[in-house]
Amino acid sequence: MNLFIAPFVNALMGFYYLIGNFGLAIIIVTLIIRIILLPLVLPSLKSAQKIRELQPKLNKLKEKYGNDKQGMAKAQMDLYKQEGVNPLSGCLPQILQIAVLLLFFYGFNMVSNFFVGKGTLEQINAQLIQPFKVAEGFKADLSFLGSDLSMTPANIFKNGINIGLLLPAILLLGSGILQYLSAKLMMPNPKADKAVVVATKDKEDDMMSAMRTQSMYFMPLMTIFIGWNFSLGLLLYWFITSALMIGQQVIVNKIGKK
Repeated sequence: MNLFIAPFVNALMGFYYLIGNFGLAIIIVTLIIRIILLPLVLPSLKSAQKIRELQPKLNKLKEKYGNDKQGMAKAQMDLYKQEGVNPLSGCLPQILQIAVLLLFFYGFNMVSNFFVGKGTLEQINAQLIQPFKVAEGFKADLSFLGSDLSMTPANIFKNGINIGLLLPAILLLGSGILQYLSAKLMMPNPKADKAVVVATKDKEDDMMSAMRTQSMYFMPLMTIFIGWNFSLGLLLYWFITSALMIGQQVIVNKIGKK
């Protein structure tokens, strides 16, 4: 038993046995993952909100120090220390979330491969605890809202225009939109950002502002491009995860303002 992948395999199979719908099983497992990660993610969400609130003060420092990089860096760190903000606090949760995504990816692939006949009974049972062991002749259903969750949007599109394209379209476009909203939530206030670019002579501020704007539009397109060859089950996980992350950030932002 792989101690890293087995929990995801057992969770997916356990909820599939309980509900009888693989799509709903993925959604429930995703919710549980977000709840477990919340204590680790919450500090980074709070830190992101504080840094956003500090943007006007940071902008004033940029205007004050201009091209003095060393002075600006020291003043910025002093401001973070004074306000109790750790700009690196978001690194660990982000790495952890990527690790969880990869583990879920392997766990999901193991389950879906077995469901479509690409995996053996011995392989899947090696990861399952005794109550979830699969019996000989087990049959599973991977359909969810008219689509097969083991298929990719690219493969479904090859079959022509049909009802099966509805879920891939929702998950692909929805994930792109959620990526855009997430980036926008983390962006500095556009008016304040533009004011700094105008007020400072350093071209680096112009470049950073342009890069932030470009990434806000580029990342959603990359999400759609990459997701085109992802199975619908993984896209469903990513879509629900993105929606929950935005919801958490919105709640933290509102609490922070109050």
